[in-house]
Amino acid sequence: MKYVLFAMIGVVAIGCSAITHKVNKNNANISNLSVGMTKPQVLKIMGPAGKSEAYETKTNSVLEFLFYRTEAANPDFAGRGEFGTVTDRHWTPICFIDGKLKGWGRNFYDDTIKIRKEVIQK
Repeated sequence: MKYVLFAMIGVVAIGCSAITHKVNKNNANISNLSVGMTKPQVLKIMGPAGKSEAYETKTNSVLEFLFYRTEAANPDFAGRGEFGTVTDRHWTPICFIDGKLKGWGRNFYDDTIKIRKEVIQK
């Protein structure tokens, strides 16, 4: 029983450290971004995104968001890696319009979606 407990603690520690490493790396990489960079330049710095969204606007522009994990959820000591649900607050959105970096962060995302809501094709 003691060995099973140690094995479970080891699995949690490895899982959490992998997520923590990714979160720390993403946070450090974001500090190297500059508005106006191209999407390939950003991908070279950030690597592949964890998830994405894309929209075509009425002006035929392409509005694209790449999301990177920048916050870890609480550790789960039952051996499942993270406790609870990973929500939007755990991800930082990076916004491109027509392939150029326009901004990043949750506030930028919320404002952009709110402003662009009228111009996004339905």
